[in-house]
Amino acid sequence: MRGYVQNEGTQAYFVCQRQIPPGGKVQLEDVYTSVGKKSGLEDGLEFVEWIKDNVFRRGSWTYYEKEGKPLDGKPKNKAVKKTIVKNTSSPKTSSKKSSDARGAGRSLRRDANESQGIEITPHQIIEAPYESARGLIDKTKDKTVLRKALKLTNHFNGKEPHMRHILKRLEQV
Repeated sequence: MRGYVQNEGTQAYFVCQRQIPPGGKVQLEDVYTSVGKKSGLEDGLEFVEWIKDNVFRRGSWTYYEKEGKPLDGKPKNKAVKKTIVKNTSSPKTSSKKSSDARGAGRSLRRDANESQGIEITPHQIIEAPYESARGLIDKTKDKTVLRKALKLTNHFNGKEPHMRHILKRLEQV
């Protein structure tokens, strides 16, 4: 599919495994390669509608067919209003969509019964040198551990690289 998605907002967003600054563009082909299998859809307008609801939820996005020509002849930058409507009904529709999209939109929250296997603590992250802490941060999926480690970076000198990497990981999780 030809076309691209442009960030019309004033804030940068981390979407589709890349940072998109204000005014930044992402080709629809690149979006399809990163989340196409997750959607379970063919490349086309149906996929574009799916990414509007599931991938580009935050911020203000405009979808273009060519340079300066909006997709479907009208700009589609009302993603914020759509997510408000979709989020209120998402528990009812997510079970239907998950079977269609083969895991897309699945909740990544861990139940209390599940064990992660490796227990990484905030102190392990902060006390480790940055090279090994980076690996620990990337393995951590628990937001509370990452938040506690972020708070600990304020109490120690020379932990700015840790802090930046933790912030990036929190956006991903």
